[in-house]
Amino acid sequence: MRDERWPHVTEATVRDLARSSSYDRGQSYYERGAVGEVVRRGETVRADVEGSQYQPYTVTVEFDDAGVAHTECTCPYDHGGICKHRVAVLLTCLRNPERVDDRPPVSELIEGTSRERLEELLVEFAENRPEIAEWIESRLTPVDTTTSDTTVSVNIESIRKRTNHALPKPGQRGHNDGYAEAERMASELDDLIEQAQQALDAGDGETAVEILEAVTEVLATNRWSGLLPYDVTELYETLGLLGETFAEAMLIAELSESEREQWEQRLSEWDEEIRRFTGRPTLAVAADAAREGWDDDRLQQALDGSLTDGDLEVDEPKFVAGLITVRLSALERQGRTDEYLNLAREAGKTQLYAEMLAREGEIQAAVDCATENLSTPQSLLEIAQTLRGTGNPMAALDVAEHGLTVDGFRKARLAEWLRDRAASLGEENLALRAAIVAFEGSPSLSTYQAVEELAGDEWESVRNELLESLREQTPASEHAADVFLEEGLYDEAVAVADRSGSSRVVKTVVEEVTGHRPQWVIRTCKSNAEPIVEQGKHDSYETAVSWLRYAGEAAQKADELEEWREYVETMREEHYQKYKLRPMLDDLLEAFQSPGDSEVSSDG
Repeated sequence: MRDERWPHVTEATVRDLARSSSYDRGQSYYERGAVGEVVRRGETVRADVEGSQYQPYTVTVEFDDAGVAHTECTCPYDHGGICKHRVAVLLTCLRNPERVDDRPPVSELIEGTSRERLEELLVEFAENRPEIAEWIESRLTPVDTTTSDTTVSVNIESIRKRTNHALPKPGQRGHNDGYAEAERMASELDDLIEQAQQALDAGDGETAVEILEAVTEVLATNRWSGLLPYDVTELYETLGLLGETFAEAMLIAELSESEREQWEQRLSEWDEEIRRFTGRPTLAVAADAAREGWDDDRLQQALDGSLTDGDLEVDEPKFVAGLITVRLSALERQGRTDEYLNLAREAGKTQLYAEMLAREGEIQAAVDCATENLSTPQSLLEIAQTLRGTGNPMAALDVAEHGLTVDGFRKARLAEWLRDRAASLGEENLALRAAIVAFEGSPSLSTYQAVEELAGDEWESVRNELLESLREQTPASEHAADVFLEEGLYDEAVAVADRSGSSRVVKTVVEEVTGHRPQWVIRTCKSNAEPIVEQGKHDSYETAVSWLRYAGEAAQKADELEEWREYVETMREEHYQKYKLRPMLDDLLEAFQSPGDSEVSSDG
């Protein structure tokens, strides 16, 4: 049952946020009651979910007027879409809204509380949690009021300690521990980098350099990379952020020429050490920033808008921000908007140029720039999101609607975003059009159901068009089977399964058509089980028996159980020497006893 507290969030939305396997597991977690207390404060929901570890995982979900805005979970899952724990919490919100405990936001709780009482609570909390005391110590940033300049003060020794604490510990190499350690390391380093960014926000480049120096020196002089897996996205992003922030600090801090030379050398050396883990440059752009500063004549012309002999030459590296991007970030941080716009225009950074126009309130100029110059769904989506974030939702719809007319990566994602935002603003026709594009670009049961929800009286004609588009897709999407099954089009679902070669798709179809197409189920399940048995893949015998069990269920439906039993008995005899398989087949035959077997058993 849908609750109005969750705007434009349905179970189809949750399915779309997760991979099918994560959704199925999340539903299982929900059904077995793994979700603990669910608390909502304002637009944020938090809940603990019992998982595979001793401590439960903590899930955070943030909502906005168009649905799910952001989700987090303390589990190490990072394989696309939301994890099973987040699925379980969202399903709890939708199916059991009475379980959600609405409480006031913390800002309301502390409103009117005396400063003395708040200090008592903070001290009590910090005394019980040593890591919080460390966090407070390193976060305190008093302002020096003796001068007109804002000076940020930090405890550098505490920064070093916290960086050391963030490193993985020997003895925690295991697969699961390694991923969890990498996640923890990224999170703790993010907090330290944020302090450097706060110093940059205050115009204190020197303190930012001190913080980043402490963090980076610890990273570059400790052997930690061998303790972690090499495919944790968050850690790569964190190390990339470290490099970008250090580059900004080099551009904002007041450094002498000799200091710049020294920093270029140190950053290059540190980059070589960290590259042992990343396999790519991380601090190289910071070294470039230290060397070049702002002194280049053509750069100065670009900044003041006087460059007349063509665009500024840009050589941006892959994977990490280049020097132009870092310069723009530094200019934005310093509030040098005109120079930002000039440099973005001359460097051909059209998307960043349009985003700054939007943030500066030049809404029509931003829309025109985006629709006339950007040609990818992803870039147009990001401009639309920026416009919406600045309080211009209708302009955001205009840009996203233009995105429906261009092809490219993430067009379906743009269409889904537009679908939900247009629906929240009452633009029903636009929402329906976007929903159709989203389905055609990424057909799935959830995107199909989203169209149905929006189509209303038009559903019958729209439905026929969607199904026809699904039939014409070459190759057919694996998720097409889910849609055909939903509509009872079993032969078409079977055809998708036969072409897919995906065991997930075949299993899904088998489970749904056992009573409708039993002969196909029997034939298909045998063909999936036989190679496993014939090749002696003992680690997969359970999978083979699972396929045979599906075939047995279909045989019961088709009144061919005796033939199926003979088939399994023959397999057992032919592979009698496979000691691990034999008892599994015995149990399977016992589970599918024929009526005659049951009578003999009871007589005996």
